[in-house]
Amino acid sequence: MTIQRTKALLAYHAFSRLRLAHAIVVDAYEVHVVGRMPVNRLLFVCDDGGEGKCSIRDGANGELLPMRAGHVYFIPCNRMAEVDVTPELRYVSWHFNLDLFYGQDVFEDHPRCETLADPQLVAEARDLMEHDEELRTLYRVNEIIFHLCAHWSPADRQDGRERLAKSHQYERVLDFVRKSDATTTVAMLADLMGMRKDVFSRKFTRDMGITPKSFISRTLVRKASDMLLAPGASVTGVARALNFSSEYYFSHFFKRHTGTPPSLFRKHNAGR
Repeated sequence: MTIQRTKALLAYHAFSRLRLAHAIVVDAYEVHVVGRMPVNRLLFVCDDGGEGKCSIRDGANGELLPMRAGHVYFIPCNRMAEVDVTPELRYVSWHFNLDLFYGQDVFEDHPRCETLADPQLVAEARDLMEHDEELRTLYRVNEIIFHLCAHWSPADRQDGRERLAKSHQYERVLDFVRKSDATTTVAMLADLMGMRKDVFSRKFTRDMGITPKSFISRTLVRKASDMLLAPGASVTGVARALNFSSEYYFSHFFKRHTGTPPSLFRKHNAGR
């Protein structure tokens, strides 16, 4: 039993990956946005201005979370949420993915947005953003993220373990999609597996819990989000880098999957 447990832990460790996509201090900035993002968001509220006007509304269940100083807020990836922020709010924002295997975030099906009162942790998150020792800061940021993930972690379900076991056969496909762009098609993935397109689509959907077309789209949205938040990025440049046929088509694709045009996504999340 001990040996089996050790093998399971090592298997999870081999495939899981924490990816910090964005970290920023937001000060004196007004945001009202409704949409979803391909990353999990942690918001550490340092100062609420004492007005209580800022909030997060969970788009799935309608729950309203007032944003108060000393609280941490968690918005799971791909979850529709309405975020209202006034210039009085001062907060630290970390975006991350915790993949069980590439493209499948642990919090993909998390049932709600979360909040936690922890003034000490909020103060530390703010202090970390001012440290000059990048590696030590990164290690502590990772430690905090894992701590909060453990606190809100979904149950280790049987279907998740089965999906992890079945993912081995798709390693070439996952690697191909990780390096791909907007020209990638389901037919290409089927060819990699030596299958007809319809057979591959049925098998991949059954084994991975997502259609190959949706998997490709989610990966593109994640890449585009990262690129849009890079210093000096532009919508035109991102569309070109990902081989979209035009900036218009890229903007339409991005808005359809996130609810937000790429220009506004960049403005709201990077302050530019």
